[in-house]
Amino acid sequence: MLSIQPFWRLALAVVTLVILFLSLIPAPPSEGLGWDKLNHAIAMAVVTVIAFRTLRPVSLRAVLLAGLYALLLGALIELLQGTLTTTRSAEWGDLLADAVGVALPMPGLYLWKRKTITREF
Repeated sequence: MLSIQPFWRLALAVVTLVILFLSLIPAPPSEGLGWDKLNHAIAMAVVTVIAFRTLRPVSLRAVLLAGLYALLLGALIELLQGTLTTTRSAEWGDLLADAVGVALPMPGLYLWKRKTITREF
C-alpha cells in the first residue's frame, strides 16, 4: 500500500515555515481573517491536523503529540516575536488563542483515531 506520510511531512514543514515567516515579518501582508486571535486559532488547528496526519500508527498518542507540536510552535512564535522583532510583541492572549485552535480539532482527531483502529482489527 502506498504511504502518504511523506506528503504530510512536507506539508507540515511548509505550513510551519509559512506561519513562522508571517509571524516574524514586520507587518503581515493582510489582516487574514480580520481578527488576530481567530488567525491564531485557525492556524494552530490546521497545524494540529497536519501534524496528526504525519504520525503513524494512528493512536491517542499521535493526537496528543500533534497538539503538543502545534502548541509548542505557538509558544515559539510568541517567544521569537518578543525577542527578535521590534514591530511585533509576545502576547498571552495569542498563546491562549493558539491553545483554543489546538483544542478545536482534538475531538474529531480522537474519533478518527478510534474509527481507524476499529477498521484495522
